[in-house]
Amino acid sequence: MNTSKQSFGKNERIKSKKVISSLFDRNSAANSSFLIYPYKVIFSSVSVDLDKVLLPQVLISVSKKKFKNATDRNKIKRRTKEAYRQNKLLFGKNITLALIYVASEILDYRILEKSMKGVLARLEKETRHKASD
Repeated sequence: MNTSKQSFGKNERIKSKKVISSLFDRNSAANSSFLIYPYKVIFSSVSVDLDKVLLPQVLISVSKKKFKNATDRNKIKRRTKEAYRQNKLLFGKNITLALIYVASEILDYRILEKSMKGVLARLEKETRHKASD
């Protein structure tokens, strides 16, 4: 299997409730978070499912409270997925990652892509720093 392929397949998405709950566990020392507008990023370097591929697993979330229409939430998720898919080669570690959209308006794709590059660069720096500790 070619891992350099620019796709966003099912094996790269978080679907397990066990993985999601461990990612959002505030008491876990393995979890970290940061904010790069418009994304709040929560990540964990501890893999819950050991049989997964060596790719980051991603969860994308958009608030139903801020965006009442499903079409608006889906548009933001599509743009976020595309920005991630285009730039994911900048980062290649096996972590679980949640991208939470925190802006209160729908931003242009170029802004989201620029922000995604910043998120992936920060993730690379954070995980490299944690690995050296």
